Amino acid sequence: MEFFESWVELGIAMGALLAGILIFILPVLIEKKKRVGLLLVPKDPIDYAIHSKVHEQLTELRTRTDAARSQVVQFHNGGEFLDGISMKKMSLTYESLANGISSELNTKQDILLSLCLDGLKYIKENNPNIIMVNQMHDSWCKSSLTDSGVIAWSGLPLRSGGSVTGYIMCQWCSWNKTDGIDEEKTARYLEEARNIIEVQLNQQ
Repeated sequence: MEFFESWVELGIAMGALLAGILIFILPVLIEKKKRVGLLLVPKDPIDYAIHSKVHEQLTELRTRTDAARSQVVQFHNGGEFLDGISMKKMSLTYESLANGISSELNTKQDILLSLCLDGLKYIKENNPNIIMVNQMHDSWCKSSLTDSGVIAWSGLPLRSGGSVTGYIMCQWCSWNKTDGIDEEKTARYLEEARNIIEVQLNQQ
């Protein structure tokens, strides 16, 4: 009988010990699980409302300027060189196309900014002039535009917190369309679209 009572007392003691441990550890485990969940499961990886508004603005811009393509290109990091310096790249992230015009979304990704310095200098000026591709210096940028059938283009920088984070641009792929460009209206339409798209992208 005494042996049985000893085991009962031991069982009660062990149960009390386990209960105490759970009371102490369980809140810690729950909090850790919450933190892990926040890290592994994004709240909303894609904001469809923002994407939709950006595309709407690009389509309106393309239509108003009678362009073949209107695009948003964004700057980003992309690995490191052997000396540890970060690679600065850009990727086409949004695009609106006229009928019969090919998309560049799959080909214009992870491009080194250093390949496009001659084109980016026009963007940096923050002046939406019409740039004729055949008047640009020979470069990777000019070859890329030519391969895409672009005859003329115009663009403006996109900013966030005072820093240039990309650009918006229009492309014309027909001499008939290029000859009919109204530069004053195109500049105004580009600026209006740029300002709206900047707000949308900065909400991401």
